[in-house]
Amino acid sequence: MKLSIRFLGFFLGAFFLIWSFSLVNWESFFLALSSMNPFWIVLSAASIFISMLLRSVRWHVVTGLLLKDHSKVWEATCIGYLGTAIYPARAGDVMRMLRLQQLTGLGGGLAIGSGVIDRIIEGLGLCGLLLVLMLSWKVGLEASQGLIVVAFLFFAAAVGATVFVLSGHRLQGLIDRLSMWGKWGVHLKRWYEQSLAGLQVLRSPRRLILAFSMQGLVSLFDVLACWLLIRSFGWTLPLMVGAVVLVYIAAAASLPSSPGYVGVYQIATLFALRPYGIDESSSVAYGTVLQVLTLILFICSGSWAFLKQRARNHQGKFS
Repeated sequence: MKLSIRFLGFFLGAFFLIWSFSLVNWESFFLALSSMNPFWIVLSAASIFISMLLRSVRWHVVTGLLLKDHSKVWEATCIGYLGTAIYPARAGDVMRMLRLQQLTGLGGGLAIGSGVIDRIIEGLGLCGLLLVLMLSWKVGLEASQGLIVVAFLFFAAAVGATVFVLSGHRLQGLIDRLSMWGKWGVHLKRWYEQSLAGLQVLRSPRRLILAFSMQGLVSLFDVLACWLLIRSFGWTLPLMVGAVVLVYIAAAASLPSSPGYVGVYQIATLFALRPYGIDESSSVAYGTVLQVLTLILFICSGSWAFLKQRARNHQGKFS
């Protein structure tokens, strides 16, 4: 199953990349790149980095860990970014959960459960942006049916997570019976109980409000990053176009993906910017720059976390 998902991720990434660049006029592509203003590029990168920090705060809220543990959540988040950049099929999500468990001693169930809930909250942010665009934005969205399907899946996952938090204890009898199936049954029982116990923090209205407030800020800085990069190309488009770009990228990234989302940014921006009179070559150039900026920040932050872990291990050997 894992191998098939990885293969699908590579296939989709290659397909999207070939499709996007097959429409490119290379003279227009490089002309668009040469017209960029570095000032706006730096601001866009700063906005992406702030969004990365806020994502770690959001996950920290979901885990219910103490405030002093935030540096560990940030380090685990950075490892996840590195995994996303170099491995397919969202392997970064698995890596960040494992690293959080190692750094904090969280049970495997809670680390996994909190990571899943964190991703669902991000998906609900996509739903909210899509709803705003469909209700208030006059320019039509291309392939809007696909966007709606992705948003519906995230909404369904959110409903399922809510039912789990509120009523998961009712399946305790079934989970107890599964524990008799040997080692995997015992692991499943432990993960289920850890997840259910740990995620009860989400019953707190204050914690939920804080988590969704963080998501609101994440979305704001993501939109701002997309719009600032639009400004760097010299295009005079409104801020809401940044939200359109973000929605398409988030929807495309929800599919099984290649390392670093290669091909995803290009095909997403191709669809997102077409209604605003941006030609295919310039749209692909924009998506490529946005992807490169994101990858640089992911790799740099992830490398910092990796080197920090190596230094910690080295120090442990001689202590």
